Amino acid sequence: MSVVRSVLIAAGAGLAGLSLGLVLGQGHLFAAGGSSAAAAEPAPADGAYMIVMGTVHDRPAFFSGYMPGLPDLYARHGGRYMAVTGEVETLEGETGFQSVVLSRWPDLQSARDFWDDPDYRALADARIDGEWGDFNVVLIPALPPSPE
Repeated sequence: MSVVRSVLIAAGAGLAGLSLGLVLGQGHLFAAGGSSAAAAEPAPADGAYMIVMGTVHDRPAFFSGYMPGLPDLYARHGGRYMAVTGEVETLEGETGFQSVVLSRWPDLQSARDFWDDPDYRALADARIDGEWGDFNVVLIPALPPSPE
């Protein structure tokens, strides 16, 4: 089975906006069913989230050759695990994966720096070349801080 190497980097608040009932269109944020006037410039996001969805096929290799190197790399780039689970409850749609890892980063660039770090690339290349699993990874900005 070939390894799926799909990295999607969300460029705006599309995913977060959809969950808030907003629609992103032509660079302007509109309330669903509302005015087409451009919204005020959004505040900068407070961090970023990386979501890894996948299925591990070779658990011994994955847990000995990939996982041990991650904590130091996360710390180096300011990442922290928010959730790590093999128990995925599907509420709607079809789930094509068995596990999810959610991590938080200081900003989008910190997450990209982790992803591009030569030490991480070596781990990722071993995981990919060894066909230890199939994974999809997305990076999304956090919502901006709430106005006080």
